Amino acid sequence: MNRRTFLAAVGAAGLGGCSGFGDPTTETAATAPAESDASTPTRAQGASPNPTSTRESPAGTATTPGDDSGVAAASIVDLEPTDRTYALAPTRYRTPDEGKITARFASTATAESPATLSASLENANDFANTFRIEWTPPFGRLSSRVPEPFADTDALADATHRAGLVLAPTANHELVDDPPEFERDDDGYWRLATGVDQWLPERVRLDPGETVHGEYAVVGHADGAGEGRPPGVYEFRGRSDSTLRIAVWETGRPGPEGGSRFEQQTLPPISEEASTAWFHDADATTGTYLRPDREQARLPAQVAFTVVNKSRSTTGCGHWSLYKLDGERWYHIGPYVHTADCRQLRPGQTKSWTLNADGGEALPPIGHGNGASFGFLGGGAYAAVVGYGGRADQSAALVELKGDEVSIEPTDDVTSERSDATVTVTSPRRERTDNSAPAELTLTSADEANRTLVPEQVMQRRYRGLRNTVGFVEEAIETVTLRTSERVAERVVGHDADRRRFRIRGTGTYEVSIERQSA
Repeated sequence: MNRRTFLAAVGAAGLGGCSGFGDPTTETAATAPAESDASTPTRAQGASPNPTSTRESPAGTATTPGDDSGVAAASIVDLEPTDRTYALAPTRYRTPDEGKITARFASTATAESPATLSASLENANDFANTFRIEWTPPFGRLSSRVPEPFADTDALADATHRAGLVLAPTANHELVDDPPEFERDDDGYWRLATGVDQWLPERVRLDPGETVHGEYAVVGHADGAGEGRPPGVYEFRGRSDSTLRIAVWETGRPGPEGGSRFEQQTLPPISEEASTAWFHDADATTGTYLRPDREQARLPAQVAFTVVNKSRSTTGCGHWSLYKLDGERWYHIGPYVHTADCRQLRPGQTKSWTLNADGGEALPPIGHGNGASFGFLGGGAYAAVVGYGGRADQSAALVELKGDEVSIEPTDDVTSERSDATVTVTSPRRERTDNSAPAELTLTSADEANRTLVPEQVMQRRYRGLRNTVGFVEEAIETVTLRTSERVAERVVGHDADRRRFRIRGTGTYEVSIERQSA
C-alpha cells in the first residue's frame, strides 16, 4: 500500500463521540525469554530484529473472547527484566465518523527490543472517508499524559512528562517511512534515542472496508533516563472517548503500599452467600483491593474508597453498599436499590466511591454511582462493600467513624395527638397522596421478632414509617398509629404481608401492622 494513498488535502471532522468496548475478557502476550543484565545500553532501529507483520496474530498471544469479534477487554504483557506488567484498555473503540480502532500488545520487551503494540484503523463506512488521525490514538496522540496513581494515597511524587510513555512507530507501520530509533537505558527500560517527532501524517483516506495497520514500540521519553517506569495509569487522550490507557504495576507486588490500622482484625462475615476480601487483609501480592483514603474519621466525615484491579481478569458486578457492625453482625444501611446492570472493572482500571457520613441530616445526594450520602449515623465500625471481587465475590474496607449514639426520633413534618395510651400520628398531605392509596400503620409491643434492625437503619428514608411510630414510644404508650400512604407503610411490612415484627437494638421489640384503605 503506497503511503501517498493515505494523505489528503482536506480533513474530516475532529474525533470524539462514543466508543464501543470489548467484552470482559483479557488477552495476554506471552513473555519471551529476556536477559536480566541491563548494564549495557542497546540500540534498535525502529523494530524488533525479526519483525512480524501486524496483520497476523502475534505468536504466543492467548485470547479468550466473549463474542464473535475476538476482541478482548484488555491486553496484558509482563516485562520480566523490569518486574512490570502493562495492561492496555480498551482494545477497541469507534470514532464518530465510523473508524474502527483495534489495538493489542504484540510482544514483550527483551534485551534486544522493546515491547510492541499492534493496531489497525478500518473504514467502517460504505463510502471513502478521510480520517483525522492526529486525534486517534495510537495513530495520533503518541505521548501519554503524566502517569496518574491508582489511588489517591499512592502518590507519584514529582512525576513529569519525562516519566510518560511514548507509542513510537516501528518499521512495521504502513504510514511511516522513517521510524525512530530506541535504546535501552541502564535501568533496563527502553526509550527513544531522540525526541518525539511527527512520524505519522495528520490525515488518512481509506476506501470502504479498507484497513491500515501499524506497530508501535512502547518506550519512554529520551530525556526520561533515571525516571524508571512508575506504577500508575498512562493515558493517551484523544477527543472525547477516543482514549487508550496503559496501566503499569509491579508484576510481583501489585498490592497496596503501606499497612492498615486494622491488620490482624477478625470480623464476622458480611454475607453467608458471598465471600469478602478485606483491605486490611491485603498484602503485596493482592491484585484486587478496595482502599479507603482514611480508616478513621469523626462525624461528619467524607471518606473516599477506590477499588483497584491489578489482576489479569475483569471483575464485576460492581455495586456499592454501606454496612454497620453491631455486636457480631453487620447491618445494611444502604443503598436499598441497585440498578440491574452488571458493571465491570477491567485489568488496570480503578473506580472510586465517596461516602458522605453525618450524625444528623444527610447531605444532598452524590451523582449516581459516584457515592452516597447517609445521615443519622452513630459512632462505630462501618464497611464499604463493592461487587468487584477478584480473589473473592466482593471487596470491602473497614472504617471507624467516631460520634454519638443515634436515637430514633420522628421527622419534623408529622403531627401527633395523644389519647390515654394511644398516639395518632399524621403524615403531611403530600405523603398521604403520593400516587398511592392511604393506609394506617399501627405499632404495638411484642415479645419476639424475626428481624433485627439498628437505629441507623430505622432513621433512613426507607423506614420512614417505622421511624414515625417508634419515635413516639414512651413508657406509658401502648399503641402508635401512623396515618400515611401504602407506599410508606409497605416499605415496613412488605407488599404481600399485613404485619411484621422487629427487634431494634437498644430500643425494643415491636409488631407493626398495616390497614390498607381505598383511595
